[in-house]
Order: sequence, then C-alpha cells, then structure tokens
Amino acid sequence: MASLDAAREILRTRFRFDDFLPGQAEAVAAALDGEDVFVLWPTGGGKSLVYQLPALARPGLTLVVSPLVALMRDQAQKLARLGVPAAALYADLEPDAYARLRAGLENGALRLLYIAPERLADPEALAMVRAAGVRALAIDEAHCISQWGHDFRPEYRRIAAAAGALGAPQIIAATATASPRTRADIVENIFARPPRLCIGSFRRPSVALSAQPRARDRFAQLLALVAARKGKSGIVYCASRAMADRVADLLNGAGFAAASYHAGLPSDLRAARQDEFLARTDMVMAATIAFGLGVDKPDVRFVIHFDPPHHLETLYQETGRAGRDGAAAEAIALYGERDIAVLRAARLDLARVDPAAGFRAKALSDYFQTWRCREQTLLAVLGEEAPPCGQCDNCRRGGFGLRQAAFLAARIARDGPREMLALARHGLELCLSGRSSPVAEEEEAAIGAPAEEGLRQAARVLCAGQDRRLRALRAARIVVARRGGVAPARLIAEEALMGLIESPPADLEELVARCGDESGVLSRHGAPILETVRYG
Repeated sequence: MASLDAAREILRTRFRFDDFLPGQAEAVAAALDGEDVFVLWPTGGGKSLVYQLPALARPGLTLVVSPLVALMRDQAQKLARLGVPAAALYADLEPDAYARLRAGLENGALRLLYIAPERLADPEALAMVRAAGVRALAIDEAHCISQWGHDFRPEYRRIAAAAGALGAPQIIAATATASPRTRADIVENIFARPPRLCIGSFRRPSVALSAQPRARDRFAQLLALVAARKGKSGIVYCASRAMADRVADLLNGAGFAAASYHAGLPSDLRAARQDEFLARTDMVMAATIAFGLGVDKPDVRFVIHFDPPHHLETLYQETGRAGRDGAAAEAIALYGERDIAVLRAARLDLARVDPAAGFRAKALSDYFQTWRCREQTLLAVLGEEAPPCGQCDNCRRGGFGLRQAAFLAARIARDGPREMLALARHGLELCLSGRSSPVAEEEEAAIGAPAEEGLRQAARVLCAGQDRRLRALRAARIVVARRGGVAPARLIAEEALMGLIESPPADLEELVARCGDESGVLSRHGAPILETVRYG
C-alpha cells in the first residue's frame, strides 16, 4: 500500500510544493487507505490533490467526473505539462487524441481520466473505462449532485448508478461550497458507505466583501468601479448572455481590456478568450455563471456581481475566483430595490411549498441588507461561525457598536416620542443581533458614524424602517378585520401589534394565544398578519 511519505515525495517532485496545506495530509492518507472521502474546502485549498496524489502513488485508473469541458481540458493539460499521465474524454475530441487516450486505457498508462457526467452515462464510454478497471471515482464540483446546491446538474444524480456499473470503486468527492443540507444530500446520493469528512474553514482572509445599492445609472456605476481598479484583472458576473456582451462592449468602449464569456459563444472563441484572460494581468471578463469553475488564475483582484446570483452559495463560489494568490482582493455585489422585492416575493411563495428554497431567497436578501459583518452572514449559511472579518464594508464602517447603540438609545429616550423610542429600540436590537434592516442609498453613510448628528440620522433610518413594518402590519390587520366583520383595534390592540414587531410569533397558534381571539377571526383569517410579521 502506498504511504503518505510516497505521496509527499510526489507532491514535491511532480507538483513542486514543499509540503501539504493544512488538512491535506489527513485527506490524502484516508484516500491512500482506500476510504471514501468527502472534501469540503474553499477555493485554493488543494482539493484536487486529494485524488491526484493517490492516483500517482498507487497503480490503477482514477476517473474524475467534471462539469465543464474547458475545466477538464485545462486540468488534463496542466497535469500533462507536469509529466502526469492524464487525459480528458469529451464529445469533440480529435480522432488522434481519442486514439491515444484509448491506447493509454488499454495498456494501463493513463492514471487520471477526466470525463463529463453526460459522457459517463454513454454505454460505449462506460464500457471502455470499465474494461480499463477503475480503482477510484473522483467527483469534482460535487455540489452539482444536490438539488439543494447552487448549481444542480441532474446528470450528476446518475453517477451513483455508473459507480455501481464500474464495480463500486472508491469514491472521492470534492467541492468548495455546500451548506449543511447540501452536504447531507451529497452523502446520501453518492456514497454507499459513510465517507471520511474533511471540512475546512470557508473563510477567505484575502477577499474583502461589500454590497452596494444599484445606482440609477448602473452602467456609469460599473465604469466607476472598474476605473478605480484600472490595470487589474477582474470578473464581472452578469445574469444573461446579452448583458455579458453589453458590459464587455461598454468596458471596451471606455478603454478597458475586456471580453465576454458565456455558453452562447463558439467553443473555440470561449477557449481563446479564457486563454487570453489567464495570460493577462489587466483584463476584465464579463461573464455568466458558465465562466470560472476551476479556472486557476491566481491574480484576479476583483469580482463584481453586476446582477445578483440566484443563491448565496453561488455568490460565495464566484467570489472565490478572486485573490487565490493570497494577495488583497475584492468582491462587490450590486443590488436594487427590485432585486429585494423579487427575493421577498420568492421567499413568501417558496416558503409555503419548499422551505429550503424560501430559506435560500431569504439568505441572499439578508446578505445584501445586513448591517453585521458580511462575511459572518455569508459563512452562517454554510454552517460556520466566525468572528467579524474586519475588512468587509460593514466592518470598515464600524457597523453599529455597543457604544454607538447605547449613546443613540439615550438620545432618543431624552428627545424622541414614545413610539419613536420603541421603534428605534427594536431597530437597535435587530442590528446588534445581526438581523437585517433595509437602508436607503443616501442614508448609508450615517450608519456607524460616531458623531451625534450621525447617530440622529441613524435613528431616523431605524425608525423609518420599523415604521414601514408597522404600517404594513396595520394594513394587514384591516384586511383581516374586514373579513371577520370586526373593528381592527378589537382584533389586535395597538400595543399588541407593537409587541408582534418586537417578538414575532412562531405560528398562527402563538399569534392567537398572544393577541386573544374571542371572535375566532384570527384563527380563521389571520395568515396575512402572520406573514407580514415574519417577512415584512
């Protein structure tokens, strides 16, 4: 059996690394011992070596399932340049290359073969690799297996059946992004036996996170952001192919080196643009989600989400394209009121039929609107607790510290009316507990300001936000009261209404218990009030 020392020697001589990164030695040792392994590390953590090193340290073929042809080709070419016998099998492989690949399988020369999940489902391809004998099956970007993941691929669900057809080889799964629920789904759907879980921290100390309200002229805003980073390499993520093309044209017209990348472009053009991006240090790529998986460019200095992604996990995955060399980098997300409204509607609609989907919509809107450390908010969705990062936009502003909160509360108690005090107190509690509250663009500078006038402005922001919630709750109370034919104040008293904002009830039963329901109207028609309390 191959030893960890043998793998370490290969690491030094073939891959030219002095030693393992934190956690790598444990994962590689488990793989060498034949255990099934599930590796969950952030981008740049060295996940691929967990299956590459064992593939070279012991005999047999390791089959690597990968989601993109460009990613497979890139990985195989890099390994070949290091003298590693590796190849990639995909549909438009040239005849000579296919013949060499097949010969390498037949004579046992190949150690690593990259393949797409769709190709693995092809009977001819499956028979060819089965005949070669597969010792280990590695699954890259394993989050694609899970329907709860941010980039679900139905074809990945068929991998388990393919593994059975290949004689149940050792399974090594790896991904950079998976929430606790996604992890459980991956384990259930791909592993026949409990795997060794190797989970690292998701923190990215080199990447400073921020979110900005979208300006009325969003294109001028983008130009200003890129101009402030002129001469640096970056990625601008867009929601559609047309927008990626438009952004690339805009940047080129303003004198920046830029190109677009999306699935609608010919494969040779995509490859050429990716190669140029990898070679240059000053190019900006305007891209859809099709760009970036596994692209090993260490010097990306900024990532801008021009359009919000669908999931917070997607945002995390894509921000990981920045700062892989460990030097300072930025990840900036732009959002607008319409985006928040869409997420709020999705949260309400999905929560009824799909609680997990509703949670994902809420997580993303919370990330945009939170006043707490943005990295803490992001990592909480991935199941990790962390101290404030100290470098996100909220941390740089100072957030809302205890000193500011106490000072503000004292001023409002002295100067403000009773209702303002209650609303502001609730806003402070939300802020200090890390729950989110919306902030208008022009009011953003007031948050965290230590000066008295800044705190007064912050009080107005807090009160305005909570006043909107109270108005919405009163409107819902009127709707329910009319349905039941009772007066709104008799349905729920004003003081009780304020209490619902202070401490939202968990369900309709608790709402009825706290507010009383002599007429039975709340029990029959109270759902709108409950939803307004929960979601605003």
